Amino acid sequence: MKVENTFTFIISKNHGRSLSFSMSSRHVYLAFLMAALLALTMLVLSLLYLLSYPRFKEMKNDYENLRQERNALREQILSSNQEALAEKESLWLVRFEDKTEGAGDNDSSITGLFGEDIYDPPIKVDTLTTRVNGRLVEVAFRLVNAGDEHNRGGFLYAIFENNEKDPVEFVSTPPVNLNEEGFPQTYKTGIRFTRIRTAVTFRRKVQREAAKDYFTHVTLYLFTVRGGLMLKERFELERDLFMQEKPVVRTQEPSRI
Repeated sequence: MKVENTFTFIISKNHGRSLSFSMSSRHVYLAFLMAALLALTMLVLSLLYLLSYPRFKEMKNDYENLRQERNALREQILSSNQEALAEKESLWLVRFEDKTEGAGDNDSSITGLFGEDIYDPPIKVDTLTTRVNGRLVEVAFRLVNAGDEHNRGGFLYAIFENNEKDPVEFVSTPPVNLNEEGFPQTYKTGIRFTRIRTAVTFRRKVQREAAKDYFTHVTLYLFTVRGGLMLKERFELERDLFMQEKPVVRTQEPSRI
């Protein structure tokens, strides 16, 4: 019978009984080997960290630069969308003023003035139905194809507004950061909709914090798949909608200039 070598460890105290235990040489060597592997692993990891830290720091700086560029691009998109919105509204205003002055339905003067036809969005809002039930406010709006069979869909927001408060109160659905004018600062968090062949109805709802709260307007923003502003339609909500004890439903069409 083969006798295995053992190591005996004795821990003595100044007083009292000493503690001792024995381990086979194989277990002792194995423990030393594991300790050496652990120390080597920690050493390798430390060296890797020291070697990769400059690269990690560079990647962090690159990420921060990309984040700043992304924010700058968002601001550019927001600015471009607002400029496009102002231009479209000014075109409609010019046409309205021409018609009220007896210019007729001929838009050739406007085309000559701006060098291009008035923007006609491929999708339009047909009707808006508002339902108020207690503190729940729900709108259903019908989007129709305006004749463009190649529209690619886009993203949409419904922005509820109370412009009788100071400052003006906005509630967005779906949630999105808004500027002071209630304009969405991004478009990709909106409700995604695909190409509209004929018509489709969307519903959005918000909860009033108190029964006395109300909204004066709801604005629908439609963005293209690339973030361009496709359509803005603003509806005025009558105050008595929010003063009824029973649920009330009201349907209205957008104003046509």
